[in-house]
Amino acid sequence: MRCADDLRAAALIDETIAFELNAAAAYFDRQGNAVVAVALRDQAETLRAEAVRLQDDADQLPRRAADDQSPTVLLVEDEVPLLKVVTDELEDAGYNVLQAASYEVADLLLHSPKTVDLLLTDIRLPSTFTGWDVAERARSRFPNLPVIYVTGYSVEAPRRVEGSLLMMKPYRPSALINAMHQLGVVSPA
Repeated sequence: MRCADDLRAAALIDETIAFELNAAAAYFDRQGNAVVAVALRDQAETLRAEAVRLQDDADQLPRRAADDQSPTVLLVEDEVPLLKVVTDELEDAGYNVLQAASYEVADLLLHSPKTVDLLLTDIRLPSTFTGWDVAERARSRFPNLPVIYVTGYSVEAPRRVEGSLLMMKPYRPSALINAMHQLGVVSPA
């Protein structure tokens, strides 16, 4: 019985790592190298962060509408399909997007050399940390960072945070872009 339990635990850890790898945040530095930030769960269920540099392979790099002059959005969303859809919408609108499916990955990206121009974060995240915590952490590095909080749940006592907006899910891409414009984050595209 112990052996079977160990195998099930190992399979669960492998699934968790695979999920985190799929939800890895990526961006491209000025030299064209892809930089990937990944949060992995170890066997003690604690998170450790690792940064991995990948060599540039021009044929495999995705083509983005955004460039170095475009604002960068840190998108924190634990629902991976929604993370991908919102990323696509923002990139199509000309924004650079850093993706994070957890507080831990967002924290790692906030310590990268890339400047973040807007934080778009879900309030409920799959850990003890919330989107409010992500914003506090982000503003410790970027004090005047505009923040858009999103939630699919009613917020009993929404926090009043200067330079931020609260949006309810589901929302239209045009409403998101308008909210970003309200906060002064406009793409040149």
